[in-house]
Amino acid sequence: MLRDNILVAMQLVSPEEWDLAALVDERRRAGLLNPPSPRELIEAVVKDAEHSAGQGKVYLTWEPAIDQEAPTDIARLWARIPIAEITFDQLFNGRSGYRAQYYLSPRQGLIFNRAIVDSLIPAVKQAYAVAPLAVPLAVVDQSIREAHSKIWIFKDQEAFDEAPENVLNPPRWVDNLATRGRRIPLPAHFSIDLKGTFINPKTGRPWVHEYKLDRAQDLHAKGFT
Repeated sequence: MLRDNILVAMQLVSPEEWDLAALVDERRRAGLLNPPSPRELIEAVVKDAEHSAGQGKVYLTWEPAIDQEAPTDIARLWARIPIAEITFDQLFNGRSGYRAQYYLSPRQGLIFNRAIVDSLIPAVKQAYAVAPLAVPLAVVDQSIREAHSKIWIFKDQEAFDEAPENVLNPPRWVDNLATRGRRIPLPAHFSIDLKGTFINPKTGRPWVHEYKLDRAQDLHAKGFT
């Protein structure tokens, strides 16, 4: 498949650009600078997610939109997925991971995000089988598969704000005066947010707020959105 071919060819940010010289923990720094390949990292995320789902630790919510500009009756799948500490750290802070792919280019980031989102669908279905939501699984599945679905860090602002400042210093983020993006969060929960696209469950029509369309560019420019 084309997506598989792209993932095989996907690059890592160079260790010189993915500047972690300010990280005091030498062992952690070595791990983040010598990460698994993007494909291997996605496989590790999926393995951890499916393990959590098997233990009943993946939590699903059907989340209504609270934005005043949103159409009525729209909602999305929101999943909290715990993964292993090392997987979490590599995923969000390593030079092959999620933010690193957006650093390389918005397009690379979007491809990587889509690959993870699609790969997590089995874990979501496993969690749904244990604790079904009020909407049918087919609607949940559509919310995940729509174009604006994404992963990110659970309680992201809290996680970034608790992390030390100016530890990760890629040149573009430094030049753009990034603040949160230059932190390497490692919160105790080690959990991913998987947020589907808002849809109308009756018509299937998706919706996204206009300001969310800049997410990929924000991550590329500053490492945080």
